[in-house]
Amino acid sequence: MTTPASSQPEDTLGHVVHTAQQIAATDVEDVRHAMRTALAGARDLTGARAAVLTVEDEEHPGWVAHVLTDGVAPDDPVVEALTSSTVHDGPEAVLGTPVVVGGQRFGTLHVVGATRPDDAAVPSCLRLVATVLGLRLGKERQRRVAGLYEGVAASLWAIDRTIVESVDLEVALPLLTDRARELTGARAVALVGTRPDGELRVLAASGPEAGAALAELGPDLREVMADGSPHHWTTTRDPVSMAATATPRTGDAAADPEARSSTSLVPLDTRAGLPTVLVVHRWSPSPGVSARQVRDVISALALHATLVLDREHGERDHDLVTLLQDRDRIARDLHDLVIQRLFAVGLTLQGAARHSEDGELVERLGGAVAELDQTIRDIRATIFELRHHPGAGSFRADLRQLVESYASTLGFAPVVHLRGPLDSVADEEVHTQVLMVVREALSNVARHARATSVVVTAEVVDDPSALRLVVRDDGVGIGPGVAESGLGNVRARATDRGGTVELRRVRPHGTELIWSVPL
Repeated sequence: MTTPASSQPEDTLGHVVHTAQQIAATDVEDVRHAMRTALAGARDLTGARAAVLTVEDEEHPGWVAHVLTDGVAPDDPVVEALTSSTVHDGPEAVLGTPVVVGGQRFGTLHVVGATRPDDAAVPSCLRLVATVLGLRLGKERQRRVAGLYEGVAASLWAIDRTIVESVDLEVALPLLTDRARELTGARAVALVGTRPDGELRVLAASGPEAGAALAELGPDLREVMADGSPHHWTTTRDPVSMAATATPRTGDAAADPEARSSTSLVPLDTRAGLPTVLVVHRWSPSPGVSARQVRDVISALALHATLVLDREHGERDHDLVTLLQDRDRIARDLHDLVIQRLFAVGLTLQGAARHSEDGELVERLGGAVAELDQTIRDIRATIFELRHHPGAGSFRADLRQLVESYASTLGFAPVVHLRGPLDSVADEEVHTQVLMVVREALSNVARHARATSVVVTAEVVDDPSALRLVVRDDGVGIGPGVAESGLGNVRARATDRGGTVELRRVRPHGTELIWSVPL
């Protein structure tokens, strides 16, 4: 219960000390509890009817990002006046003092209807509460920021461990996007590049909303790739006053997690020269961490992604040069040694045939010379192949290349998730069947679904060992009576190998195809 401020100095001092102790003793991780404790303490010390804490928007000076209240509803005219440029002209006195955290203004602590606004002790008590709250928040901010940077260091270390011997992008990049989503609290993270023909390709993605996010951000991605500069923006329902999002029960205008979020698109400066962008969609800094610090983390992760891609590019160039050198050496040896020796043997046989009077022997020698000529032609064809074809890709590479090839047909870049030891699947027939199912599924999406995003997931699962393929879109879904339309070949490819197929609707709209065969 709120009581007027005591007129006895010793009582007031004891009350101030008690309030300061309450604020300092709040749970180290519960920032909102500390702020609510400060609001209640400010009311008690000043005898005010209500207390209001307005938190400033660091991105937009003069705007209010969050509002907490005690003793008054968030939609009260006094609160609305404090969270806007409106001047409060009501009968009650309103006193306010800044809350400073780490040398920067965090917000303003207000009391409404103090019983003795002219008493010099009232603003002093209010300033003391604001000071203690600022110190408490500063301590928590230091802890949160230190935790964020520790998480960044641990994430980079984990990523670096995957590229110690050689770079596998199917391992390193998904790990990077997963860690980026954990560190930023984002709804979706993706690394989006371009193919030589200019179509977008998703190198890695994290979060169930990644496909929809990329469909939404398509024009922004193109713009960032064109101008090469990072884009950051914050979306909010009401950038001037967040009080409209408050809940009457708590008086907390930051209670709605959907009310405010940010999106960052950071381009990567890779040696390959093809535009690549790190997308971090709908992230929100944790309490005590500034948006600028989160953007710094995103930039650091983008730089690390650049290093991973550059190292893989360098390894690929080195491997290609080594392979071509080996092929050229083999081709040179075949031409200079093997062909010359075969040619010499052929000449010897032709000379023997000219000196022989045995007709049957001459005929047999002539046949041997013809076989040698054909062998020489085959070896020359092999030499040509060695010098003009660097070699085929892996099962993972074939899957990714197939899915990415549908970008122009679909009108957007599909998302690919490749998990588990896919390249260890030795059955070439399974490779072929999976590729055919992916082709048929994506063709059906392009023809019938009217989708804006597709996610293709291929993984090797254990217990029992199986290869599982999931193709999910956000299109119009399955119409009545057409669940089997276009599914005959897909189902046959599964049943022929003892597998299963499931086609189902997903909410709020779309279709999911699950195809699985035992290994």
